[in-house]
Amino acid sequence: SETAKGMMPGYHIGSLDEASKLVLSEGEVEPEKSNEVRNTFLQSRTWTKAILESKKIVSWDTRIFTFKLEHENQTLGLPVGKHLMIRLRDPVTNEAIIRSYTPISDTSMKGRMEVLVKVYFDTPQVKGGQMTKAMEALPLGAEVDFKGPIGKFEYLGKGLCSINENRRSVKRFVMICGGSGITPIFQVFRAVMRDPNDKTKCTVLNGNRLIEDILCKEDLDDLLKGNEKRGEVLYTLTKAPDTWDGLRGRINGELVQKHCQRDEGTMILICGPDALEKSMHVALRDQGWRDEQLLFF
Repeated sequence: SETAKGMMPGYHIGSLDEASKLVLSEGEVEPEKSNEVRNTFLQSRTWTKAILESKKIVSWDTRIFTFKLEHENQTLGLPVGKHLMIRLRDPVTNEAIIRSYTPISDTSMKGRMEVLVKVYFDTPQVKGGQMTKAMEALPLGAEVDFKGPIGKFEYLGKGLCSINENRRSVKRFVMICGGSGITPIFQVFRAVMRDPNDKTKCTVLNGNRLIEDILCKEDLDDLLKGNEKRGEVLYTLTKAPDTWDGLRGRINGELVQKHCQRDEGTMILICGPDALEKSMHVALRDQGWRDEQLLFF
């Protein structure tokens, strides 16, 4: 993210030598097996295996992967706003691939978790996504490694957030996302809308290319029912059909300025492709938003 990139120079302490790189490439030593029955699945320092139980085709390039946890009464243990790491082996090179994801399953779900993945296939012009292609190639029953939670942001409820373990109250979220960047946004939006005692207002600006590219649309629209005074979801398409009655074009500073009032009680959450995050960072700073009001997942 833009925030993370800006922080990197201050944390750089040197580069790994070849021996260290070799250790990393060979993977870590797995802990000894334990008979302990844990209530939560995720562990912050240890990779834990889950089994791919099903794969639901949402569209030609989008899947929902359902993973079975260690036992039926186990919860994932992922706070709202946090994400986890997934580790796979490339089916061609066998090298380890690690990426961060935010599951879309409810945080209270037991025995399972659901991960929404947009698969980036190879094209004649561009090589596809290494992780998403590896996910697509997984057979049912495959074991996959998970670790977490990770991330600096957590939504504690009723407008209270934790950012790098510092608490802050907000009155409104502006949630800007593109493509599969909806997943962390969706988790926070759902937490607010499902709590009738949470007075936090939410405006979601969701940008995509085509109608079929809009992820979680049915779930978002369902969450809005009865919550119209607290939330709104605005969809914009860059290749909209003539019948489309939503917004058109890319998410830009003008769109944000039109639908979002800048004040001290508002925080902007942003998740999407690098191009979206970079352009939004520049546009929002130009409008007077401070970096501490912007949260890049």
